[in-house]
Amino acid sequence: MRDFATLAGPFINGYAFCDVANQQAIRAKALDWVEKNPYEAMFMERLPAKSSNRRQALVKAHALKRDNAAKERAYLQDPANVAKLRADRAANGADDKYCWK
Repeated sequence: MRDFATLAGPFINGYAFCDVANQQAIRAKALDWVEKNPYEAMFMERLPAKSSNRRQALVKAHALKRDNAAKERAYLQDPANVAKLRADRAANGADDKYCWK
C-alpha cells in the first residue's frame, strides 16, 4: 500500500487539491464508506495477518486515518496554509497540469 501511495499519491493529490473544500468533503465521505464497508478478506483466517486480533487492528487503523484527516482539516482551516498551498501549486504548475477550467 505504501508503494502504491508513493507512486500514485502525487497524481491523485494533484487532482484532489484543485478544490480544497471538495477534497475535504470527499475525504470525509471516503473515510465513512471505508469504515462501514470493511474488506472482508481481512478477516479470513487462512490469510496471514500482522495482528492476532484483526478487528481491533482495523479499529486502530480507522482511528489513525481519522486522526490524520483531522490534522489535515485543521491545517487547511488556516487561510494562510491554503494560500501557501495555492501559491505552491501555481509555482509548480500543478493547477495547469491537473485542474479543469
